[in-house]
Order: sequence, then C-alpha cells, then structure tokens
Amino acid sequence: MTTQQIKSRYFQRALRKETWSGIPVRAVYTPEETKDIDYAHSIGNPGEYPYKRGIYGDMYRGRLWSQRQITGCPTPRLTNERLRYLLSHGESAINIIGDQPTQIGIDSDHPWAVGSVGRVGVPVNTMDDMRQILDGIPLGQVSTMLTLVTPIAVPSYLLLAEEQGVAPNDLRMTSPMVPPVLGAPVCMYGGREWWFDMAKRQMKEFIDKLEYFTKKYPKVYVANFNAYNIRETGVGAVEEVAWIFANAFEALKLITERGVDIDVVAPKVSFTFSVMIDIFEEVAKFRAARVVWARTLKEKFGAKDPRSLALKYHVNTGGIIMERQQATINVIRAAYAALAAVLGGTQSLQVASYDEPIAIPTEEAATLAVRTQQILAHETGAASVADPLGGSYYVESLTQQLEEKIQQILNTIEEKGGMTAAIRSGYIDREMETAWFRYQKEVETKQRIVVGVNEYTIPEEEDADVAVYLSKVDFALVQQHIEDLKQFKQRRDKTKVRKALEDLLRATENEDPDICEYEKECCKAGCTTGEMAGVKRMGVGLPYDPLGVLQYPFD
Repeated sequence: MTTQQIKSRYFQRALRKETWSGIPVRAVYTPEETKDIDYAHSIGNPGEYPYKRGIYGDMYRGRLWSQRQITGCPTPRLTNERLRYLLSHGESAINIIGDQPTQIGIDSDHPWAVGSVGRVGVPVNTMDDMRQILDGIPLGQVSTMLTLVTPIAVPSYLLLAEEQGVAPNDLRMTSPMVPPVLGAPVCMYGGREWWFDMAKRQMKEFIDKLEYFTKKYPKVYVANFNAYNIRETGVGAVEEVAWIFANAFEALKLITERGVDIDVVAPKVSFTFSVMIDIFEEVAKFRAARVVWARTLKEKFGAKDPRSLALKYHVNTGGIIMERQQATINVIRAAYAALAAVLGGTQSLQVASYDEPIAIPTEEAATLAVRTQQILAHETGAASVADPLGGSYYVESLTQQLEEKIQQILNTIEEKGGMTAAIRSGYIDREMETAWFRYQKEVETKQRIVVGVNEYTIPEEEDADVAVYLSKVDFALVQQHIEDLKQFKQRRDKTKVRKALEDLLRATENEDPDICEYEKECCKAGCTTGEMAGVKRMGVGLPYDPLGVLQYPFD
C-alpha cells in the first residue's frame, strides 16, 4: 500500500447521500423537518392508533419478539435434530422451510427433483416426514411457522397436534396459505395467464380456509403475506411495503365482498417482511407501514377492532445483503439488520446465518445467529424502550416520506385496477427489473460500496470461508430418504390412497368449503405432497404434474 493510499483512507468520508432504496438524505436534520408533524394525529403513543410507535404500549417489556431461525436440513430427521438443538440453546419459536421440490409440489422421487432434494430446505413428502420433523417438540407450547408451500404441511401439523393431545385453542402456528398472485406475486405468479386463473379459483379456497381456521384454531394465522421475496428482487423499502399491501388489500376486498366482516378476517392477517442493513430507513419503513395499514383498514375497510388495525409481522434479515466473499463478515451485516428490525418494532425475527450464501447453515453458524438475537435482546438496551428512535428529526422525517411514497404507489396500483391488473400490465415487472439493474450498476461502479465484494477485497484463493465453512449435503442420506419414500409408496394401502385423492379432487372441483378435512384424510391415508398437489392442480384445470413428466398414478 502506498503512502497516498494510506493518506486517502485517513481522510475518507461517507460518500452515499441516499438511503439503501435511493431516497435522498440531508447531512443534518433539524426541528424544521418535523415542525408540521402533529404528535397526537400523526405519531401517537405506542399501542395507540395509528400504531406508528408500535402495536403494544410496553412493547418488549411485555414480551420479547419471537426468536425463530428458519430451518430446513437435507432430511426430516436432521431437521428435527437441528430444531431441538436450537430450542435447547434458547430459540423461542421454530420456522421450517422446505426444499425446492417440496415448494413446487413434487415428490423427492420425481425425475426432475434429482440434485434438488434437501439442498435449500427439508424434503416433505408425507405425514411421516412431518412426524419426524416435529418429533419431541411440544406443539402446544412452541409457536411454529411453516414456510412450506405444500398441501401436506398444515393438515399434517394439525393431525400431529391432535396426536399430542393439544387443544385447538393452544395451537400457535403461521403458514402462508394465501394463493399465488395475492400471496407473493413477484416470486410466484411467473407471468403466465394460468396463474391468474388458478389464483381466482384458489381465492375461494383461501377464504374458506380462513373462515375454517378462524372458527376452529383462533391462534393459527394462515393469511400470511410474503413481502420478503419481493424485497429479494432488489426493489426498495417503499415497493416492498406497497406491493404486499396492495396484495393484501385486494384479498381483503374479495373477502369482504363475500360478506365476511373485516373485523373477523383482518386480525388473522400477518406479513413476512425483509430487513436490510440501512438501519434508519428500515426503522422508518416499519413505522410507516404500521400507519398505512392502520389508516387503510380503518378508513377504507371500516375496521373498528384494534386487532384489525395493528400490523402483525415476522421479519427475516435480508438474503441479498449476505455475500459469499469473506462470508464470516455476514455476521456483522445480519446483526445490524436484526437491530433495525427490533428498533422498528418487529414481533418475530429470523437472523440469517453467515454461511447461507454458501450452503445450508452449519450448526455453529445457526447457533451464532441465535446468540445474535439473545445479545440484542438482553445486552444492547434496544428492547428496553418502545420505539427508541421516535422523535429523532431524521427518523420522523424519513418515516413521513416513506408513508407518502407507499401511499403514492398504492394509489397508482389502485388506478390500474388493483395488484392483479398491475401485474398483468407488466408494471410490476418493469419496476422490479429497473430496480435490480440500478442496484447492480451501483455496485459495479462503486456508487454503492459492498465490503469484500467491490472494496476491501481479498483474492479468492485466500478466502478461507468458502472452503472451511461449506456445509455439504450428505447425498447418501438424501438417497436413503428417496428410497424410503419409494418403499412407503409400495407398502401403503393404495385403495385408501386412491379414495382420499379422488375425494380431494372432487372437493377441489366443487370448491367445497370443507377442503381442509379432505386434506387431513389424504394425510391419514398416506398420500404424498406430489399426489395431493397434483390432484389439486387437476381440480382447477391444470395438468397433474407441473413439469409435464408424470401422469396421475391412479387412473
């Protein structure tokens, strides 16, 4: 390093003059920026409308946020071991994610599943898989999030809870049962017309399930809208909130048009957000989101119940802020993002493990992520005071800007006829592509410094993180799991399987409001993820196999 380089670094300064999302910021904020903000009307106290400062009066003094690391290892048994390990080390809730075949509704023995089984989550083919995953976990005491887009997960969970003798009132579970397009449009709708047609049919099923769970399982949340995947495309904080709210508002409109009281359904709605590393923008985002949600529910939908007006959400620290290069420094990125989530008032948090850009987290990395949350809760002081950044000239000004920008996008989408129409028009795609191009260009031109990627780099051959911490999938275990599935299919009672699938097919075709009961019967009969998802596709006029390889096996 030259003398000039050393000197230039001594005098280096902050170059970025805008937030992560591109909102310009000033060097100094004064009372002038907040002089027109009325505290009682625009801010309010924590636990009071419009909930800008948090949905509970005492926030974390009343109860800490749920600490739930997302978990999905190559097999159900390994996933169970990891879940129990994390619970024994202080995790307060669990979050299970499936592998790619599970998420698209095919079995592990599908020809196109080769190489994907157990790679980014746990393979879930049968109720027995769910039994292995949840073995020894008291479902009446542990809050569970099922990030499993498969028809087998939730009914299996309910049946296993019954086996444990857990009363329906004691079950605490969240699962994203919202249909494609209305659930997480950017990552799921795929730009294909049949997605829209299927979503329309599935909306009725979703409403039926929402009513079913509201009556039978009061602490189960199946209306979870996923904004995390939206943010992972590179869009900013404003788009993340506005797009997912537009989805939720469209769903609520359809539900209330069916005659369902908004104060019956809205308390069951929750969200999954992302949190990036720009601490102040993220805090302002969550504060603004609570206000936009509360005011829209009250003024547009006529909600009166405070539980309807209070925005409930889980947060994952952003995946796109985690880098493969010098992976251990991701610990710092995740910690700062987690701090932003807590300062912003989250009710639930998952901190990404530092090695996630490389592979499924190691036990050591997962433990470190849990410890990050525990230090944040008990050592930093961040949990001691509700909305500790409230009143900051900068934070209040930025919150106000974000509120306005979120509302502007919501107005634009409404003018286009709603979120589904906005997607059809190509508006969402264009905005997403523009945002990702802008982000990548900023990184490549060093307008946006990413440590270890475009500045403060080291040669790849010297980067020990990739070699040392790479958690490789044990393909022998995965192959044994696939063989076990094949044997399971051979020894089950095929007559019972056929009948359960045919009943589910008819229920789907007829839009039977008791669809949950048919799914439960399929689980008990030994039907698989691929079979249940396949007949449900058939029930809405689509091929049995989404990849066009397999035929319905019971013709």
